[in-house]
Amino acid sequence: MRRGRSLDFADWRDYEPGDDPRTIDVQAWARLDQVLVRLYEADVDLTVHVIVDTSASMGFGDKLRQAQRTVAAIGVVALGRNETLSVSTLHDRVPRRYRGRGALGPLLAHVGAWDAAGPTRLAERAAELALVPRGVGVTAVISDFLTPGWAEAVDRLSVHRDQLVAMAIGSPVDLLDDVVGEMQLVDSETGELVDADLTPDVVAAFRRRRGELRAAMAARVARRGGRWLATDASDDLIGTVVPRLLDAGVIR
Repeated sequence: MRRGRSLDFADWRDYEPGDDPRTIDVQAWARLDQVLVRLYEADVDLTVHVIVDTSASMGFGDKLRQAQRTVAAIGVVALGRNETLSVSTLHDRVPRRYRGRGALGPLLAHVGAWDAAGPTRLAERAAELALVPRGVGVTAVISDFLTPGWAEAVDRLSVHRDQLVAMAIGSPVDLLDDVVGEMQLVDSETGELVDADLTPDVVAAFRRRRGELRAAMAARVARRGGRWLATDASDDLIGTVVPRLLDAGVIR
């Protein structure tokens, strides 16, 4: 449903030929080197902001593929309703904005080009996005949250008036399934090597610690007024993921 007529500021979008130059936000232009047009509540619906973790760890166990499929599903629904969808990865300087059914093709092309690479600079990205102009809506963070900076990221993203939704994508790979014995582990993002003797007791302790950490994440998101969605890379998109997104208000 569109908002009632109002002169209250609501959101930004990229400048397009034919737009009234008086609607250009000069301050945002100077700060971001991006020409943005100010929109008002009479002009826009609530915006869905999606932030996707594209770090190297997301390349294991089909986690990035599940993230891509999730963003595509969000896009089909949001753009079909003529809502604004803002998408940002860990590598984008500024979010990309899409609106209307005609934007679905460019969105899918953007999503399909993602690669899993580099470190999980989620906290740094959240700090950058906090400076980017955006209106009220829903902010969904899709990540495996395998980063020490997860708490800072949650705190920074929750300062806006948006509804925060943290979607954690897991995989059996993260739980050391079918891994036992003496081996050398390699951090996919830093290249750091760790010698480990993965006995059944060690693996069990690791999984307990992992569960405790996920519970702490969910609790922190809840304290910030957000929603925590735990999913697996193998979860069915239509039968499992989409209903959870509907329940959390990411799509409607």
